Amino acid sequence: MATEQLTDAIESPPASIGGVVGRLRDFFRIGADDALSDDSSIGVSNGISPGEWVSYGLLILVAAVMRLWDLGSRALHHDESLHSFFSWELFDGRGFIHNPMMHGPLQFEANAAIFFAFGDSDYTSRVLYAVMGTILVAVPILLRKRLGRLGALLVSAMLAFSPVMLYFSRFARNDILMAVWTLGLIMTMWRYIDEGKNRYLYIASGLLAFAFATKETSYLVTVILCLFLFVIATPDHWRKVKRTLRVTVGETSPPSALWQIGAGIWGYLSHGIRLSEFGRAASFLLLLVTLTLPQWSAAVSIFQNTPLLSWSNLTLANPETTNPIGAASGGGLVVAFAVVVAMFAISIFLGFQWRWGVWWRSAVIFYTIWALLYSTFFTNLDGLGSGVWQGLGYWIAQQDVARGNQPWYYYFVITPVYEYLPLLFGIIAAVYYTRRKDTFGRFLAYWVVATFVLYTVASEKMPWLLVNISLPLIVITGKFLGETIPRIEWRKGAPAAWLSLLVGAPLAIIVLWRLALFGVGDDADSGLLLLVGLLTIMFLLVAGGVFMAIRVGRGNFVAFATIPVFLLLMALSIRTGLTASFRNGDTPLEMLVYTQTSPDVTQLMRDIAKAGADSGEEQALSITIDQTSGFTWPWAWYLRDYTRVNYPSYSGSTLEQAPDSPVVVVHSNNQAEVDDTLSPIYGDAELIKHRWWFPESTYRDVTVVKLLKGAVDRKAWRSVMDYWLYREGVADRIGSENAYLYVLPDFPRASNADD
Repeated sequence: MATEQLTDAIESPPASIGGVVGRLRDFFRIGADDALSDDSSIGVSNGISPGEWVSYGLLILVAAVMRLWDLGSRALHHDESLHSFFSWELFDGRGFIHNPMMHGPLQFEANAAIFFAFGDSDYTSRVLYAVMGTILVAVPILLRKRLGRLGALLVSAMLAFSPVMLYFSRFARNDILMAVWTLGLIMTMWRYIDEGKNRYLYIASGLLAFAFATKETSYLVTVILCLFLFVIATPDHWRKVKRTLRVTVGETSPPSALWQIGAGIWGYLSHGIRLSEFGRAASFLLLLVTLTLPQWSAAVSIFQNTPLLSWSNLTLANPETTNPIGAASGGGLVVAFAVVVAMFAISIFLGFQWRWGVWWRSAVIFYTIWALLYSTFFTNLDGLGSGVWQGLGYWIAQQDVARGNQPWYYYFVITPVYEYLPLLFGIIAAVYYTRRKDTFGRFLAYWVVATFVLYTVASEKMPWLLVNISLPLIVITGKFLGETIPRIEWRKGAPAAWLSLLVGAPLAIIVLWRLALFGVGDDADSGLLLLVGLLTIMFLLVAGGVFMAIRVGRGNFVAFATIPVFLLLMALSIRTGLTASFRNGDTPLEMLVYTQTSPDVTQLMRDIAKAGADSGEEQALSITIDQTSGFTWPWAWYLRDYTRVNYPSYSGSTLEQAPDSPVVVVHSNNQAEVDDTLSPIYGDAELIKHRWWFPESTYRDVTVVKLLKGAVDRKAWRSVMDYWLYREGVADRIGSENAYLYVLPDFPRASNADD
């Protein structure tokens, strides 16, 4: 019976690989040799009109100003201080050793170059990310052929003003860099599929190298693209493989059949593949697979603790409790070396059989960039080993740790708070494109769903990872609106009618929102009059909308209605982004603010600078920081130029002698043990917030019962809306980890200095 099922699967493509993937391929409607010239969005010419240049220029200028303005005012987050400090060490000539805990080496080397050119400061520590966030706004220009003129412009506009993209373009983490590499890879993939020019393969090779040298989310990006390309490229080649098989029902056992299938695939690949046999989608897939195959070598470590390998006692990826985490050790080093060499050999062989002249050039581009960055320009050759194995091994070992410890529905909560515009239109667009024969639109729908699912399933959930989820939502929204708006038949309605709808649609939303929350917090004396007024306005708006829909056509009416809704949500998005990035940039009223350093730290740093200047000691001023609970950070960055800084740990010990420092910072948990020794010298200690965080209790432990109760509770809706619009309701619940500050009586304070 098993043999019959296996053979039927081989001989009947609709029920096997060819059939299943074929149906998926039919969904995307791409053949192995298809240049996609029949797609409706292909008709955009390469020329950019003067009006477009002006529009893009203004968007890029505004994006740059928003990202670079007052960039150093916010206190450096814990992770930002790590990235900045080790970049500074490299700049200062102390070298750099790749550590996968802080992801790829690119940001450290780029920051060190920026420090060399412009000096080291809080401002310059974030310049790289601000510049890359601005470049991201310009990338859609290169996708105009697929997005359309208006679509590409809308994508750029949404990227410029996106609250998430803006905030993390002003934040020293590498997620915004990954957004640039990801969108660039998608651009080169589609430009190659459309045009077939080798230069896009070479550009993609460089972008891929930068991505893998930036962050391990590059693995997820590669999986998403490879799966899509596999689906659209496999069926045509599967038919050729099937012709080489000799599997007969009742005569071939399942193991033998599987062996023959594998041998058939290998024989097909090793026989030599001519360019005419490999279409553009398959070619791009092969490039992605062969260039990155060695980077996947550490994936075998997932079998380390399974019955397959547990008997061997091999350590392929050190667990979290063993350093270096994620690295192979002992006999595992031999296995790791063998696997990496084998992956390289397979990559080279497939590249030789494919298009050797193109492949070796692509490989040189990829590995030159990759090797230079991971070895820090050959000053740290161990980085080559940690890059090819420990990077992935570390994050496999970290999966059980689930850093952040967020609930599975975390992105369902945070996405509507910030990216409500692309979320609303992105969902509509994804449904729309799955029902249309639009190849690129269906790819975008797949990208949206696959990204959201992968980041939801991943154990680590953090606010900065929302960059990766927001990007496909923004792109599909821009394409959708860019195609919807031009279809409006303006002649069917008078200008006054269109203007009334432009005003009426957002007004209807506001009135509906007010009706939904009616009675919650209203003045009892004016409640009835307000209700009658709201109902009257709503009736007039609905009646006017129905009348206009009849006059101009339902489809025309709906298409135009997207404009005022988009403008309303865009205005709110701009407000949300500016509030999060400037007013609440380091205040955990925002969910984007995750364990942020308190402004008390930067104020104390100004006091220290003043004390050093007044005493004449300058950066030789003695300072003591209790390193309990990681309090070394961000002080290691802020005090990088100070020569007499001590980081003792006062945890679990009694202080017998006060340190010889005019400034002592003690973790709040240790204050009771040291106060008897310090207070006679320094006087009463001052409580300061070292780091603080958003009150996660507001969204944790949500159950179906709580959700259903909240859905029919208008007070609960009012609380949600108060936070969504005004960030109210959480200020009194902000969590913090505190310190006590001891300073000598004559210690000068910058905050008390005269203006």
